[in-house]
Amino acid sequence: MGHKRPVIGITTDVKDGSFVIEDAYARAVAKAGGIPVLIPSLPESPGLLRETVSRIDGLLLPGSRDMDPRYYNEEPHPKLRPMSAERTETELIVLKESCERTIPVLGICGGMQLLNVFFGGSLYQDISSFLPNAVPHEKGAVHDILIENGTLLHRVSGSSEFDVKSYHHQAVKDIGAGLRVSATAPDGIVEGIEATKPVYIVGVQWHPEREHSEFADRIFESFVEECRR
Repeated sequence: MGHKRPVIGITTDVKDGSFVIEDAYARAVAKAGGIPVLIPSLPESPGLLRETVSRIDGLLLPGSRDMDPRYYNEEPHPKLRPMSAERTETELIVLKESCERTIPVLGICGGMQLLNVFFGGSLYQDISSFLPNAVPHEKGAVHDILIENGTLLHRVSGSSEFDVKSYHHQAVKDIGAGLRVSATAPDGIVEGIEATKPVYIVGVQWHPEREHSEFADRIFESFVEECRR
């Protein structure tokens, strides 16, 4: 392992006039050996955002937001939660630039959902409304995930089954082009996606930055090490 610490850009939300994100994301990146740098939500400055991406080694898309369903050609459902147009537009700009540069991308929870929509997929706007028989997926509900053999996530984890805590009310529906499912919950809800091509584009539906486990550490360590390369 080299000594250079890769720079990891983390997108932010806009709340009360501030660019914000939970500190757990930056702490997890730093613990894994990366330098976390927050990317402001400035969609009105696409040139600045593209230049920002040119100076980072990897992109982390955090959770904690719903996407406007117009991005996947659906009308809003009554149970949609707060959306940030500035954040979504910013993330789509920096994600496009990151994919063009082929730098590693890790999407967590809502970040995984944004990844899927970016590649042409869609979402269930509210799990309880569209999948009433699903196991609980909100407020830290614990459930198993089954990881597909032969996936990057399987190589990272070294196992096929784990317990995770869920904090999401939306879920991946149709899988985006160039992506494949890497993990599912027992009810069939998608818990992990990744690129089918040999590039590091990974999404996980749970929150490894909130968990204290070897599996959570390996997710960030593998991402940071890939960014280091």
